[in-house]
Amino acid sequence: MALNDFIINPKDATRILFGASGKLGPMEFAQGLVAIVAVNILFQILALLPGLGMLFGLIGLLVGLVSIFAWVCIFSKRFHDAGQSGWMTLAAIAVAIVLSIVINMILAPVFGVSMTMDMTSMQQAYGANRIVMQILSTVIVNGALGFYMFRLKPKAV
Repeated sequence: MALNDFIINPKDATRILFGASGKLGPMEFAQGLVAIVAVNILFQILALLPGLGMLFGLIGLLVGLVSIFAWVCIFSKRFHDAGQSGWMTLAAIAVAIVLSIVINMILAPVFGVSMTMDMTSMQQAYGANRIVMQILSTVIVNGALGFYMFRLKPKAV
């Protein structure tokens, strides 16, 4: 598999990302998940820009809501492809929440801010550290769930 295999074709983006009916093979699922994660990471980074950060933060909030819908759609379609109910996506959501909490508890001390910093430096450092921590958490959680879903096989009848 080449890196280009994981890049979604713009013609297929709507079919893959939106609408919970139908099925998705492993590669289409991976393309959709990579696209969702990449867009969210981009907006998290753009939210750090001085002056425009607030604008990108608000746009990122809307993009995040659309991404949640797309995430549910691709997981539901992948479960359908494996011969399981799309409602299994609720289990994937629960696993994602638990993994996110555990990973953030592990990463928080690593990305902590020294209390000896002045308030302005602390706010700037915490903002950047929080974004890096969110990006790492997003990549780890979606990578773990995506790996499981990619290897999910249909049940034998």
